[in-house]
Amino acid sequence: MLSLALLVLAAQCAASTTAASSSYTVAAGWYASWHVTDVPLSSVLWSKYTHMTYAFAIPTVDPSSISLAESDEELLPQFVAAAQQNTTGLSIGGWTGSQYYSSNLASATNRTAFVKSVTALITKYDLDLVDFDWEYPGVQGIGCNIVSPSDPENFLLMLQELRASPIAANVTLTAATAVTPFPATNASTIPQIAQALDWIVPMVYDLSWNWTAGSPREQRALPAAPLNDSCYTATPGATGVGLAGRGSAVSAVEAWSAAGFPRSQIVLGVPAYGHSFNVNASMAYLNGTSSPAQLAPYPLYDTLNHTVGDAWDGTGGTDQCGVYEGPGGIWDFWALVDAGFLLANGSVASGVPYRWDACSSTPYLYMADRGVLVSYTDPQSFAAKGAFVRANGLPGFAMWEVGGDPNGVLLDAIRACVSPGL
Repeated sequence: MLSLALLVLAAQCAASTTAASSSYTVAAGWYASWHVTDVPLSSVLWSKYTHMTYAFAIPTVDPSSISLAESDEELLPQFVAAAQQNTTGLSIGGWTGSQYYSSNLASATNRTAFVKSVTALITKYDLDLVDFDWEYPGVQGIGCNIVSPSDPENFLLMLQELRASPIAANVTLTAATAVTPFPATNASTIPQIAQALDWIVPMVYDLSWNWTAGSPREQRALPAAPLNDSCYTATPGATGVGLAGRGSAVSAVEAWSAAGFPRSQIVLGVPAYGHSFNVNASMAYLNGTSSPAQLAPYPLYDTLNHTVGDAWDGTGGTDQCGVYEGPGGIWDFWALVDAGFLLANGSVASGVPYRWDACSSTPYLYMADRGVLVSYTDPQSFAAKGAFVRANGLPGFAMWEVGGDPNGVLLDAIRACVSPGL
């Protein structure tokens, strides 16, 4: 039974969308194994998902060996057993696990070894789905990944070889991608990848800042997971430079479909977390004063000073490339509720400075005592994405990660709009 709030959301979604050209079939989520203590398998809302993917297995320097930590070797079988009626999968790679993807697929010999390693995992763990989270083919990710201009074409060749294997013939194959298509040198590569994969998931999150080394110290606190990013300059109160969008749900679907990937195979990636920015009170409000003044749109923030986010956020350290990374400033949905900034239903708590960005369908809140602005996700923003999925004929959505929304508040909102009455 839908709650009254969800019934209202569903009614609004039904009124604001046109009939979809394809049916809703995917309500997917990634399970982050390193959070098992806080998110035991028994707490996962299995019945509200259609597909659940375990993160991560890691490609190594040896293409015949895809690595699972010892703890994952113990937990993954429990995960598959707990899922029961769900399609269960394993994600390979991730932000810190894509260093050797390129070399693993660089030659026919290596691709065959890699495919054998994948099929061995399918057999050993009885997997229904394999997700390739290569960040990114042909483009640098964390900073020390092996990268080649031939990556997209080699990815295609690997997928075709994997599809030809009897073990993987009926396994669902997916890929988590950037919001822009792979930089393929051949125009036919993307359409052929679409034939080999069941779907892709453009990761429409982490789009609020520039990750490039040497970028300007002061940048704009842009929406972390925008529905649309083409209207920042038209937002009342938004002035100055640095307002160019870095991608959105709208731009991702348009770009991938234009490259030859059917919309019926584009699953929208949605986050259960947000990004924070150190923003002085003089910049946080339109009139430069404190609450209850209106929060300013996209204020400048200091990239060199970043406050630690929630309990799951890293405090900083040297990454695998030998480069120091500061705190991530991540705030999961559950943490904003636990800290009292949001109520259990996702609405902002009394007295917390808040702004709804109509351009991107993104909520912001300001932690005045910390000088921290947060671009986050809530039921309203998830409902907007659900309406977008339905209106554009996409097959569904995939959430990173399910532990960020333990009570299904965000999940219920997007499901209600993807398929009103669900």
